[in-house]
Amino acid sequence: MNARADLPELTRALRALISAYHADPPGDTVGRLAAMRDIGMLLGSLKRHGVEPLAAVPEARGPLLALGAATDMVPRDTVLHYGPWNPTGARQRMFVGAREETVLIDAVRRTAPAIEDATLALAGLAGTDVADPAFAVAGRRAVARLEVLPEVMRTVGRVVDPARFFAARLRPFMEDVEVDGRRYYGPAAAHVPLHLLDRVVWSADHGDAVHSALQDDLIDYGLPAWRRLYARDEGRETLVTRVVRAVREAGGAGPELLPSVEVVSDLLRVLIVFRGRHSPMVKAAYTDNENYCAGSAGASPDVVRHILELTRRCAEALRSATGRHG
Repeated sequence: MNARADLPELTRALRALISAYHADPPGDTVGRLAAMRDIGMLLGSLKRHGVEPLAAVPEARGPLLALGAATDMVPRDTVLHYGPWNPTGARQRMFVGAREETVLIDAVRRTAPAIEDATLALAGLAGTDVADPAFAVAGRRAVARLEVLPEVMRTVGRVVDPARFFAARLRPFMEDVEVDGRRYYGPAAAHVPLHLLDRVVWSADHGDAVHSALQDDLIDYGLPAWRRLYARDEGRETLVTRVVRAVREAGGAGPELLPSVEVVSDLLRVLIVFRGRHSPMVKAAYTDNENYCAGSAGASPDVVRHILELTRRCAEALRSATGRHG
C-alpha cells in the first residue's frame, strides 16, 4: 500500500482496525500495546502520503485515547511499539519493507532494553556509598549492558545510508500527527531512554537549558516508570558528581574509590563513542535536506552535537578532578 501510495486502501485498513478494536477490545497490556502498534503503522503511513489520519478516520480518536490511557502512555505509537514490541520475522511490521528498515528496527530492539536495564540499575545506586564495592560491581554490569550501543551504531553505519534511505524513505513515515487537539511525534529512535541514562550519570547537574528542554520533551514518550524516575532525580546528584566529591574528600582516588572512578569513566566513554558515531549520521541525514531541518523528535543536528560536546566536557572534568588522563 505504501509503495503504491494507496490512500483509499490505507484508509480502509485503518477503519478495519478500528472496527476490530470495537468488536473485541484488547483486555490486557500486551494486547493494548499491540493494537496501538498496528494502528500506529497506519497513522504514519497516511501522514506520509499527505493525509492527517484522524481527519480521514475520525473514529480512531476514541481508541487511541483509550489505549494511551490504559497503558499510561501517549495516545499514539512510539519507538517502543515500532522496535521492542514489534515481532520478528514474517510478522514484523514495516513501513517500506527494506533490509535497512529491519536493521534500524533491530537497533532499537537491542538498545532500548539495554539502556533501560542499565539506567534502572544505576539509579538504584542512590543509597550506595561510592567506596562500597557494590557501587563498582553494579556500575560494571551496567557498562557491560551498554556496550551494545556502539556495536549497534557500527552496524547501522555500515548498512543504512542516512540521506538516501533514512531521510528520503523512512523519515517521512515518522511525522507528528494530531490526536485530540495535540500533536504527537512519530516513533522516533530519539525516544529510547538515553536521556534518562544521561540524567542519572551526568546531566542532572551538568546539563544546560538546551539539553534540559530536550529531555523534558522526550520523557513523555517512554514508559510510566521512566517518567517517575525522571521526576525523582530532579535536583539529585549525578554519579559523576558523587564520585568527584568522594575523591576530593578522600584526597585522591585511592584503592577503595578507584573501581568506581573507572566505572563512571567507562559509562561516559560508552556514551561518547555512541554519540560520536551517531552525530555524523544525523548530520548526513539532514544537511542539504530541503524537506527536514530537524529529526523526527524535533532535535536538530546542532543539538545532537551539543549534547556530545557536553558529555565530552563532563568526562574531561571527571578526569581532571580524579587525576586520570587519556
